[in-house]
Amino acid sequence: MARGSTTRKIWWALWLSWSLVIVQQIVLDARFGAPVQWLILQVVPLLVFVPWVLRDNLHSLIWLSFVLLGYFVLAVQTAFARPGDGVALAGVFLQVILFLVAALYIRFRGRELRRQQTSEVMEK
Repeated sequence: MARGSTTRKIWWALWLSWSLVIVQQIVLDARFGAPVQWLILQVVPLLVFVPWVLRDNLHSLIWLSFVLLGYFVLAVQTAFARPGDGVALAGVFLQVILFLVAALYIRFRGRELRRQQTSEVMEK
């Protein structure tokens, strides 16, 4: 089903904020010479959900939101451990933005899908 204008905008905001979170994770650890294996461990849990989100599976976005809570806790710890670090503070901000955008997309897209299912049932 095609997305409405609101969900299309939220969809693009979701991908933009998701990309920024991934870049922030890489920048945060790469600045201090973290090994590549650690960078991969930081990013892979965020990338696992990409195929399902591309298929517009709302359950995968819910699970992504749960995974983001762990990243949020680590971002807050990092922000308190390095008070003057702008990248660490950006991590907290980006985690919150991604969580909110995912929640908005789930809400609006879920309504669209329910409306479509209702209209299909009414047509039969």
